[in-house]
Amino acid sequence: MLRQPMWKTNLAICVTLVALVAGYFFYQVQAASEQFRNNSREHSKVLAAAVELNIRNAMLSNDGLELIITDFLNNSAQFIAYLNIIEQFTATELSAFAREAGLAGITIISDNGKTRIAGPENWGPQLTCDDPAGLVRHEAAQLYSLIYGVETDNPGDPKERCVIVGFSSRDVDKVQEDISVQSLLDHLGALPGIDSVELVPADLSTITDATEPSKLVEKNGQRYSETRIRLGDRDLIVTQVAGHFAKRLHQMRTEFFLFVAFLVAFGALSSWWLYYGERLRLKETREYEQQMARQHEAAALGRAAATIAHEIRNPLNAIGMGLQRLQLEAGGLDEEHRKLLLAMREAVTRSNTIITSLQQYVRAFSITPDQVDIAGLMGNVVQLYAPVCADQGVEVVLQGNGGYTVAGDRGLLGQVFENVVKNAVEAQPKGGYCHIHIKPQGDRITVVIQSGGFTLTKEESDNIFEPYFTTKTQGTGLGLAISRKIVEAHGGTITATPNTLERTLTLVIELPVRQSGSNRVTPSTPTGGIPA
Repeated sequence: MLRQPMWKTNLAICVTLVALVAGYFFYQVQAASEQFRNNSREHSKVLAAAVELNIRNAMLSNDGLELIITDFLNNSAQFIAYLNIIEQFTATELSAFAREAGLAGITIISDNGKTRIAGPENWGPQLTCDDPAGLVRHEAAQLYSLIYGVETDNPGDPKERCVIVGFSSRDVDKVQEDISVQSLLDHLGALPGIDSVELVPADLSTITDATEPSKLVEKNGQRYSETRIRLGDRDLIVTQVAGHFAKRLHQMRTEFFLFVAFLVAFGALSSWWLYYGERLRLKETREYEQQMARQHEAAALGRAAATIAHEIRNPLNAIGMGLQRLQLEAGGLDEEHRKLLLAMREAVTRSNTIITSLQQYVRAFSITPDQVDIAGLMGNVVQLYAPVCADQGVEVVLQGNGGYTVAGDRGLLGQVFENVVKNAVEAQPKGGYCHIHIKPQGDRITVVIQSGGFTLTKEESDNIFEPYFTTKTQGTGLGLAISRKIVEAHGGTITATPNTLERTLTLVIELPVRQSGSNRVTPSTPTGGIPA
């Protein structure tokens, strides 16, 4: 059974904690919402009971007021009819009597409707004795009217038909408005924590229960709780401010997100720390294994190189000398045989070169300390390859500051520069460029070689310093590997930066700087370009 990495276990624990916290948070939100809805529903029931009681009281008050007004107007009409029998009223007398009695107006109709005396004139609607008797409310005129029919058997009395009296409803309307349901709803809506209280016709198609569960609604960016309660054929809608609940919900969300953020940050950091630690240990293990493998490989390669140098080089030298003697003494050979001898000598030379490179790679370098002028040494290499560059159309430009030296082996460093320039030239058989820039950086000298013709992929370019890696048909794959060993033996570094889009390769060689005692001036002017 494979053991799971610690960072994965830690990450799983943190994810589980976040899930548990999220579940608990949603449970708390649901519980708080349900409690708030229950409280809102109970408050709404209390308001509904008050509204229902007020409706009954308003109906009773309205009936009582109309009964009082009816008795008052009926008694007033009887008294007026009695006085009119004694002596008929004039319009002026009726107006004065109406003012004293608190009436809006009086109209006496007699002689079968032919005589009509009103005071004040046009005080109300033009009623007749044939209109319905009893108390009548005129909304537009804001008054009550009552028609009192008069009957008499005295032949001497005028033929009176009816007495119409009116009473202003303004004061009554004010009283009814103060005790009305709408007034109560307005007062309830003004209470703290209540946004509005409305009484609307019931929608029987949407509500089945007497009390609908409260629901949260949002209006104008604010949250409210809305509850519907059935009152007969109407619905009472109570809208309560949910500000306190919204604040509590916001506080819970803030605490939840802060805690989750802490858990996520802690889980991410701890998992990253564990992951980084495991990667570091794995890297160290792999480096140790690679180092051991390289040591085993170097030991085996050293033994193989010693054997090859001893057992193969001597026969190769003998073959080479024999071929050289044949070439010099066999004057009767035709052209084809001469070419064959030349090809065989080149093969022997390549074999010797491979053996020499192999010996160089496996042995420890013996550095002969010397003050090496980097710009001068690179200039010599450029001049050496100038004819080849001219034939292939490769432009070589050298820019660098003179006077900077390194304490190193001139021959080995020259081999490094020759390897990199040679590779740059051979990679561009159809022409190109090789730009070399030498510059100081602190206590080091940096040599930047940029060239074209780079055709490797990103994965292949990561192996260019590995031994035996080559894309040339006749290459050994040891040139850059040996160059890296030489540079590192001098306390420097060599890195490669490929650009697969522009097909360029940039090599950067850094070596510890040493300024010669005879030339300690700060370099300023580049040496310019050395075209090849």
